[in-house]
Amino acid sequence: MLSNATRLAAGTGEVLVGAADGDDAGVMLFRDRALVATLDFIPPVCDDPVRFGRVAAANSLSDVWAMGARPLLALNLCAFPSAAPDDVLAAILEGAATVVGAAGAALLGGHTVRDPELKFGLAVVGEADPERLLTHRGARPGQKVVLTKPLGTGVLINAFKADKLDESGLESALVEMERTNAEAAALALELGATAATDVTGFGLAGHAWNIARGSDVRLRLRFDALEAHDGFYDLLARGVSTGCTRGNFLSIEPHLDRSRALDEAQIELLVDPQTSGGLLVPLLPENADVYVERLVASGHRAALVGEVVEGPARLEIY
Repeated sequence: MLSNATRLAAGTGEVLVGAADGDDAGVMLFRDRALVATLDFIPPVCDDPVRFGRVAAANSLSDVWAMGARPLLALNLCAFPSAAPDDVLAAILEGAATVVGAAGAALLGGHTVRDPELKFGLAVVGEADPERLLTHRGARPGQKVVLTKPLGTGVLINAFKADKLDESGLESALVEMERTNAEAAALALELGATAATDVTGFGLAGHAWNIARGSDVRLRLRFDALEAHDGFYDLLARGVSTGCTRGNFLSIEPHLDRSRALDEAQIELLVDPQTSGGLLVPLLPENADVYVERLVASGHRAALVGEVVEGPARLEIY
C-alpha cells in the first residue's frame, strides 16, 4: 500500500518523503517548511557511558542533517537493564544532552523501559527549506562524490565487544563516531549539494546504491580512495566480522559492477555497517574540491571517492 502512496493527505500537511521512498528520514510539508522526522537507537559501542550517549545522539541526529535539515527537538529512547546502576543511565543522558544542545535542538524528555540489553538513541524532528532537501533523488551526472568519514566501525565495535580490541585501539574510531555531521551538512548545502545520505547500517555500498537507484544514475566509487579505520584489516584477518555484512552484500550484489578485482576484506569494507558514519555527498566537481579542502582544514577525514555518470541505475567499484 505504501508503494502506491506518493502523496498522502496527513491532516495539516503533505508527505514529501515517506516510508516507500527508503530515504534517511520522513518529511512532511507543514505550512511553508519541511518537517523531518527520524529515530534510531543502538547498543553500547564503548564502556564509557558519557561517550556512548554522545555517539548515540550523533548517530540519531545524523539522518536529519543528511536530509539538509536542522534539528529542532529530540526525545530520549532507552532500554535499560534492571541490574545496571542508575548513574550509568544518568551519564548516558548527560552525553546525549551535550550533543543535542550543541546541535541547537531542544531535548524535551523521552521514555525508558526495562530490558536485558542496554540500548539508547533519540527520536528527532528537524526542519528544512522544502526546496533544498537533500534526498536520494538529487544526484546528477557530472558530479563528484565525497565521503566525509573513514569506514570500518562495525568490525572495530565487534572486536571491542569480543575483547579483541581495547578502548585505546577503538579511540580514533570513537572520535569520528562522536563527531556530528552538522558541519559537513551545512557546508554541503552552502556549496549547492542536491543529494546526500549518511553511511550507517547498510554500509557504504548499500547507501551509495540508494542514491544511484533514487536518482537513476550510475554511481562509481574508487576503492583506493576509501579510508579504513586503523586496525580494520588486521581484525578481519583475526576473524572479526559483523552479523550484517553478508546480508548487506547479498542485497547489493545484483546492482554491483566491479571494474577491478576485490578480495574478501575489501568487500567487507564496502558493506561494513557504520555507527555514526559520514555523509556521502555528490557535488559539482569544483565544489567537491572546495568541500574536501574545507572539511579537512577543520579536522574532518573527508575525501573524493567517486563520480556520478549517466544511468541506468548501477553501483560500480573501480
